[in-house]
Amino acid sequence: MDFLRKINAAITAMSSEKLVPRFCRTITVVIGFLSMLASVSMAAEYRYTNPVVFQRFENTGTNIATPDVPGFYGGASIWVMESDGSRLSMLRHPGRGPSAKHLDHPSVTSDGQFVIYAEFDSAEIGTRGIGRLYQEDLQSGERTVLREKPGCSLHHAALSLDDEVLTYSQDCSTEHLLVTEIGNMGRVIEPVPAGTRVSNGLSAGNSVVYQNEKPNDQQSNRTIAIILTEFDNQGDRIDRNISSWEFRNRRAAISQDGGVVAWQTNSTTGGGKDDILLLDLTTPGAVPQRITQSPANDGHPFFSRDGKLLLFESDRTGNWEIFKLHILSGTITQLTDDSNYVSTRPRW
Repeated sequence: MDFLRKINAAITAMSSEKLVPRFCRTITVVIGFLSMLASVSMAAEYRYTNPVVFQRFENTGTNIATPDVPGFYGGASIWVMESDGSRLSMLRHPGRGPSAKHLDHPSVTSDGQFVIYAEFDSAEIGTRGIGRLYQEDLQSGERTVLREKPGCSLHHAALSLDDEVLTYSQDCSTEHLLVTEIGNMGRVIEPVPAGTRVSNGLSAGNSVVYQNEKPNDQQSNRTIAIILTEFDNQGDRIDRNISSWEFRNRRAAISQDGGVVAWQTNSTTGGGKDDILLLDLTTPGAVPQRITQSPANDGHPFFSRDGKLLLFESDRTGNWEIFKLHILSGTITQLTDDSNYVSTRPRW
């Protein structure tokens, strides 16, 4: 890199004296390109110690990260950073124009080596088209198809914190399923009661927590309950309602030991903005505790593997950014700060 800088400085000096200007400009472009390649190579050699992966949308307007807004499934890229917000880098871009894809809900393995996410073939139609789950090497950028089903869209994938269970949504025409691979089997979570829709699942051991939604055409009027389903060795299930149906309860996460559940809800504000609640499943009679409180929205919580921290997204700064919460002390740290993007759906 020092060699490249010295050559670039010499060429700049020659250009200022108007000596062979066309040649100098050409060489300057080449040097700039080589410098960029060197930077990419240096970034690829860096190994993340505790990576956080998340989605970013280009900030082209209000509510850009809301499915009600046209173009929601276009423009989402996958980013990675260290857990303190350093070493921020784009992992994959969906492309632009008619061939643009959409990248969705990344997870990262516990060794920090692989990122798992969904990619839709078409950004324009999103889940109504074809979607596959990919596994990408965080260092080399090499990727392989992890799950696919002909004619279907697989999306909203979540890897359990011990790397043992993959849970994801599967949309095939008018059929919408939640699949969890507990015990290396693809168990389908049938919605109860019938006619509701289950999605956004995450597993821990033989349990999976997810949201169960009553049909409604308008995002703002959705009523959603959080359900915890536990499977026994015979595949039979026991369901437990973590929240009621009265408000919009969604995007639940479960700790690695299966003892604590967190989710976002507007029940704390009577149907207004979202906060994050925490429920201790190991204590009989425990009630949900409100662990975030702001005039804005907080959501998409996700536990650290030791259960001491939560990642979450929030628009409390006026833009959607990624934050980290120390559960015991309540200390909140902002990890991203870039109004050019809408940063959402963080996991580690």
